[in-house]
Amino acid sequence: MLDRQVIQSRGFKNVPGGFQVAVRCPYYRGLWASLVEGATVVVDGVSYPADRVRWTLGGVTYTVDELAETDEVRWPYEEAALLTIEKPGGLPPGTHEIEVAITWRWSYIPVERQPTTAVAGRKLVLVV
Repeated sequence: MLDRQVIQSRGFKNVPGGFQVAVRCPYYRGLWASLVEGATVVVDGVSYPADRVRWTLGGVTYTVDELAETDEVRWPYEEAALLTIEKPGGLPPGTHEIEVAITWRWSYIPVERQPTTAVAGRKLVLVV
C-alpha cells in the first residue's frame, strides 16, 4: 500500500552507483510516461538534476529522454515509481531531508499553461 505523501517511506536505499527513492504519481488519474518531463531531487540541500535521475516504471528503467519516446507506458496513481539518482557511493546512513520536484505536461491543457511541477518534501532514514 502506498503512503499518502508523494515521497514514499519505503524504497529509500543505496544501490550500486547511487541511491533510490520511491514516489507516487502526484496526479490522481496517473500519467502517460511520455508526458513526464523529469524530476529534480534535492537531498540535504544538494540538487540532482533530471538528467541524473533514472525512472523505473513497471519494472523497466528509463532515462527522462527515453520516457519522452514511450507511447504505451503509463504511470498509474496507485503504483510507485523508483527514482534512481547517480551518486557514486550513495548516501551515508542516517536521516536525510528529501525534496522531489516532478514536472509533467497535460495532454489537454494549452501549451501556454504548461508544464506543471509538483514539489514534495519529507524526512527519510537511510539504514545500512
